[in-house]
Amino acid sequence: MKRSWEDLYGEVPASFETRMRDTLASLPAAEPVDIRRFRFRPSALIAAVLMVMLLTGAAFATDLFGLKSLIVTDPYAQISPTASPAASDLIALQGFPESPEFKANSEWMDALAAARKAPDPVWTAEYPYSLYSVSSPALQARLDEITARYGLKLHSTVRDFDSEEELYALLGCEDSFFSNCAAISGYVYEDGSFHGDGTSVAGICYEYQFGRYGKGSFSEVTLHVGNPNDYEEWLYTTKEGVTVQLSLGPDRCVLMADLPSSFVAVNLLGGTRGDGLYMPDPVTRQGLETFAELFNFSALG
Repeated sequence: MKRSWEDLYGEVPASFETRMRDTLASLPAAEPVDIRRFRFRPSALIAAVLMVMLLTGAAFATDLFGLKSLIVTDPYAQISPTASPAASDLIALQGFPESPEFKANSEWMDALAAARKAPDPVWTAEYPYSLYSVSSPALQARLDEITARYGLKLHSTVRDFDSEEELYALLGCEDSFFSNCAAISGYVYEDGSFHGDGTSVAGICYEYQFGRYGKGSFSEVTLHVGNPNDYEEWLYTTKEGVTVQLSLGPDRCVLMADLPSSFVAVNLLGGTRGDGLYMPDPVTRQGLETFAELFNFSALG
């Protein structure tokens, strides 16, 4: 690592913000099975993404808390009193249940849900609030209040990348994070937080969404997981000695890591039933553990 994860680069160019706004404007109001917030880049799934930690000092090194403890309010669920219950629970991807990042994310989802019930007139947020789901002055003030109370910073700049090498160049990294990576593209924030849609080939082809979220910053990231009761969950220690939480579901899998300076969340686009579009072959326990070995968590910090 050549530089600190923080303050990686200067102000984002106006051309990227224009592209980001155009992409956001073209998206539907809700994508019930996709990660939310990281939605600037066009892809089959709309971005954003779980948790893992070093064996020493890790939040879940000895305690499996599971996906159910990460459920937050879904701001995009049906708000009609006669609507049927949501078919998929929404979880926050930044932080473990007692962390300030998770608590802030949970409160922010509550605020967005409340705002949906009584929407304000159309209003355009300015940078950096345009990086979040801020649609009114009241929501902007609420976001400031929540993040200040939990001691979190808002993201200020963002850059996109289209390859593994470009990602490392933006971060100033000497150590690689991925192995057998055939392709990855996404975007990086000023503090080293990033999201990427990736493909790795290691015996089988793994399609996934990978997110690193710096501690002390607020990343608006959530994921629909279906019914958390349908997941088999366990702790797994990688060969490099990092303990990760693995959640094996019927249609997707979630890998989570709580590292010293960041949270990592990976959404594997296949499960025990396989997926006709992304990963047709079923994922097994051993397959998910093999997948976890593809990442160098120590280098992610």
